[in-house]
Amino acid sequence: MPTSNESAAIPNWNAPEPTNENLDYVELIDLDLSKFEHVETRKELAKDLLQAVTQHGFFTISNHGISTELWDHQMDLANAVMTLSNEDKRPYEGTPEEDQKGIYVGFKPSGELGTKGGFHKEVDHYNMLLHDFETRSHPQIISPFKEEIRHLMQTLNDDIHRKLLILVAMVLEVPEQLVLDMHRPGGSTTNYFRYMSYSPRNDADREKSRDLFLPGYADWSTFSILFSQPISALQILDNQNRWQWVRYIPHNLIVNVGEALEFLTGRLFKATIHRVVTPPVDQRQKLRIGILFFTRPNDDKLLVPIAESPYLQKLGLDTSQETEVFKTNEYLQAKKRGYKKKELEYDFDRPKDATKHVDPFSDYDPLDLKKHRLDDVVVQQAVSM
Repeated sequence: MPTSNESAAIPNWNAPEPTNENLDYVELIDLDLSKFEHVETRKELAKDLLQAVTQHGFFTISNHGISTELWDHQMDLANAVMTLSNEDKRPYEGTPEEDQKGIYVGFKPSGELGTKGGFHKEVDHYNMLLHDFETRSHPQIISPFKEEIRHLMQTLNDDIHRKLLILVAMVLEVPEQLVLDMHRPGGSTTNYFRYMSYSPRNDADREKSRDLFLPGYADWSTFSILFSQPISALQILDNQNRWQWVRYIPHNLIVNVGEALEFLTGRLFKATIHRVVTPPVDQRQKLRIGILFFTRPNDDKLLVPIAESPYLQKLGLDTSQETEVFKTNEYLQAKKRGYKKKELEYDFDRPKDATKHVDPFSDYDPLDLKKHRLDDVVVQQAVSM
């Protein structure tokens, strides 16, 4: 942990007041991780997880073990890092070569690679890879807090994520080691910890973007873990095809299922479509700061249902229904080349007018990757398995 003098060098992040607007909030199931310590209450947690991942694909976590002191100081640090000047950020930007490989490290690039749909770096991030945090250089402001960041990443990965994987194994009725081995230490080169910021937009850019910072999409991960944010902007597409807001709950984690886990469970677990929109009027001019952690299976893990699962067998979900199947690293490359990109327009409540609206994720391809499509990606036909 940092000394008091080091902490004093980081300005306190003043958390914005929660919105006073009456929003249509989704009611998410909460997993109280204090229940994990006892056999009977752990079984209750597994039941809660099953309900959460089949109903919404999103849930919250309370009693997660991250102290209020650590949480608040990390928000201070995230704010300090994300408000560095462009000049201070530039040496730590991700490179085109890393971006092409689907390795997202450092800050978002400031050149053409960082410009999506004309919205340059209004959504910015600083990514730190779990497996090589020590070997990479970081902005000077991070240096005194490396041990704190490493401790938080280990808590998220080795404690919270590990418990979630054990609960997944309980749901699937398989040995916990089977699921843990699919996420072995160092097995994924794309597990990362992220500081993130969303800058306020003017009216013209809000109109141009359809009030979308991130259009509807599903994460590629096993789980995505988010520190609950006071500025309301996250929405999920529910089972009734309605967009609902995710409520701010102080010091709670918000977790969602990614496509990797959806594939591994034969789509039993739901990789929910979600998006980030313009905040309510009373929060619209505030900088939105976030902290996230993304986990994925081993790079070489084939993303097919866990056939050993009696539960999946009983539901007839133990064999892949996909037209193609990939290993984790192959799937990232396929997605990078436009695989299943925008097959559906999820933001149906905000119709796109090509004459005035821009989609940040449709035509953006400065490295011209999409012309290759799947040519450089090994694809296995599910029917041959």
